[in-house]
Amino acid sequence: MTRASLEVRSPGDGSLLASVPVTSPEEVGAAVAASRAAQAGWARRPAQERAHVMRKLARVMGERCDEVAACIRRETGKPRTEALAEVLVSVDLIRYYARVAPRHLRTRRAGTGWMVTKAGWVEREPLGVVGAITPWNYPFVLVMDCVTPALFAGNGVVVKPSELTPLTALLVLRLLEDAGIPEGLVHVIPGDGSTGRALVQAGVDRMTFTGSTATGRRVMEAAASTLTPVTLELGGKDAAIVLEDADLERAARGIVYGAFFNAGQTCISVERVYVVHSVYRSFVERVTELARALHVGVGDDAEVGPIITPAQMGVIERQIGAALAGGARALCGGSRASGSPFFPPTVLVDVDGSMEVVREESFGPLLPIVAVAGEAEAVRLANSTPYGLFASIWTGDRRRGLRVARQLRAGGVSVNDVLSHYSVASLPMGGVGDSGFGRRRGLEALDDMTRAKTLFADHGGLRREIYWFPYSTESVRVMRALLQWRARGGPGGLAALIRGLLGKEI
Repeated sequence: MTRASLEVRSPGDGSLLASVPVTSPEEVGAAVAASRAAQAGWARRPAQERAHVMRKLARVMGERCDEVAACIRRETGKPRTEALAEVLVSVDLIRYYARVAPRHLRTRRAGTGWMVTKAGWVEREPLGVVGAITPWNYPFVLVMDCVTPALFAGNGVVVKPSELTPLTALLVLRLLEDAGIPEGLVHVIPGDGSTGRALVQAGVDRMTFTGSTATGRRVMEAAASTLTPVTLELGGKDAAIVLEDADLERAARGIVYGAFFNAGQTCISVERVYVVHSVYRSFVERVTELARALHVGVGDDAEVGPIITPAQMGVIERQIGAALAGGARALCGGSRASGSPFFPPTVLVDVDGSMEVVREESFGPLLPIVAVAGEAEAVRLANSTPYGLFASIWTGDRRRGLRVARQLRAGGVSVNDVLSHYSVASLPMGGVGDSGFGRRRGLEALDDMTRAKTLFADHGGLRREIYWFPYSTESVRVMRALLQWRARGGPGGLAALIRGLLGKEI
């Protein structure tokens, strides 16, 4: 029987890059079992020792950054600068965890309140084996976002990369091996949807998934049958709000970057803009001018690369076609040359909230701009979506920006900036609503990759506790005294405790 394989093609010209065998369900199970066997030894290593190995991984990635960037570019067609950015962000994440993970993961003493003869501790222990299903738009950084905290926390990892970009994930595996990560601890299992389903149900201790909301629901459904916890980072329809006091040059440049970076194939892309009426025309003119100047292609001077999948091109064309038919105007872009894998940066005006291009994730270089009466309307419209990943506020008053930011239903908000927060390793990444739950990056990811374990010990040495069986008048009196002590607090509570223990009226 012929084994199924994935044909990996360049999105720029369609040329065949490689043929990669599809991992069977039986092989998925074997990979999870092998990772679990290796994980036992890795988890026993002190956190500082694991951090030492991971620092070496950062050095290896730095030494081979051009090789990694070239692999990313072959599979995605993105500009060299953006490919190198994936490596930079991943290296920085490793350096961050190497500094903070050993301290964050160490056992901490917990107070025991009124149980003064007890001692308590909380440990964070590894989950075991983490399964990860990663997408095609950032084939290096999104693999590393899962692998890095999982390894620092003492876990094994099995990664199922997108069928469109398995080569970059396989390169990650070679980098790990060169850095001295134990053999068998991390596995990469190229494959299709059946491979992903097999991984979800292979007995992993947590599943992480980055991708569409629809697929995320299916992952969660499959994980429910084995009570496997999941972390889901799903779609977004991120809003930018431009207030009347904004620096329009910075806002225009930032929003153009946020909308068209990676050809808009970014979950935290700016996908809709709400601009106060008084500055709307000036803002639109400048954004259109900047968007027209962007260079589209795959050369070294390219700023906007190809749409990576034909299916995604179909989504983009359907949305823009419906918008134009509904009365929207494209001030630049709006269509592609026949058969071209490139869709030009497109600025849309005269759009309304009923259009799919405003309601649903585009995941492409489309930027609809809407005029609003003021701050309140902008916030209302920004929140009028089931998604809640990220957003940005543009204003001359940072305090005002933070106030507005707190009104938005999103996993995070930038003020006078866009996308940059992803380069800050200490900031968690994740959404609310249809954008998912759980967090990547930051200390929150280490918490996701571990479980809290309580240790509790008595050091009073009594033969029995007063609240144990058999109950008595004395146990009731002591319980009432303790209750009043804790309820009242302070000197009054302490006095109530003493009176109660002495048998006096409280």
